[in-house]
Amino acid sequence: MTRLGFKALYGSGWQLAAVKNMYPDIGVYQSQQMVELALELWKGIEGARHTHYYDTEGKELLSVPPMFVDMEAGFGGPTQTFALATELVRARVGGVHLENQDPADRTCGHIVNVGKAKRDKVLVPRSNWLAKLKAIKAAAEAMGQELVIIARTDSVDGALPGQSAGGVKMAVEDAWEASELGCDVIWAEFNNVDLEQPQAFAEGVRKYYPNQMLGFNLSPSLYWGKAKQAGKLITNQQLADLGYTLQFSTLFNFRTAGLALDKGLRKFAAAGLDALADLQIEEENAPGGPPMTRMHQKLAGMNRWLILESVLSGKI
Repeated sequence: MTRLGFKALYGSGWQLAAVKNMYPDIGVYQSQQMVELALELWKGIEGARHTHYYDTEGKELLSVPPMFVDMEAGFGGPTQTFALATELVRARVGGVHLENQDPADRTCGHIVNVGKAKRDKVLVPRSNWLAKLKAIKAAAEAMGQELVIIARTDSVDGALPGQSAGGVKMAVEDAWEASELGCDVIWAEFNNVDLEQPQAFAEGVRKYYPNQMLGFNLSPSLYWGKAKQAGKLITNQQLADLGYTLQFSTLFNFRTAGLALDKGLRKFAAAGLDALADLQIEEENAPGGPPMTRMHQKLAGMNRWLILESVLSGKI
């Protein structure tokens, strides 16, 4: 993503829950794992920049894409949120998002809307959510660092314990409070591919806060493919026109890699070396040129180390 010039990177809580621990995204991984993931991402960013710098003989230095990461519901109260935000700032993240679900009963924004398990997400009182957002702001100020604060509301499909379900109106009211607090981006989680709810939310928020930036999750949990087949796929520009400045996909890389791995491994299991030969042929003829992984030694920065080795040994 660094080499291809993406504007930002995203560290997902789902990644940590499922890929690192093989749990569903139900708030059970350790909070420190997001700090560790941020540090891993930084190693990748720095490695890509160093390698490209040497490969171009010092003529090009790739831009640094900022990363924003998932703080879920803060892993406790405001003090725990403050501590985690401090560690994430120390790990050089550019932004964080915090949702208004109950940390003790939180779940992925989309798990609760499938099959027989459908239920409302469990929300906390708005004052609790705002207190944690203030804690994040305080942590950034204490560290002397700028931090993009993204306030995520799950109220469209959530409810306070013992109360009726929320909806777009509640999410808009959440956004007003977060906007007044000075949060940089407001992200409402939606669970369908129609423009109706995002439009109602955007118009409601920007009625009183016309310059408020909004965030939109292009989640692969939703049925974008079916919408496209039906000729009803909304566009990124439509979302941008409504104020959704931050548009991101939480699991696009995961799904893309999964499709390629499933295809390749099935063929390799059946055909062995013949499949490897076909892979190399397909890489050579890939649209846009061979993928970076084709030259795996170059990807890892071997040229950089060969040059350094020669210079430091006095050979050149």
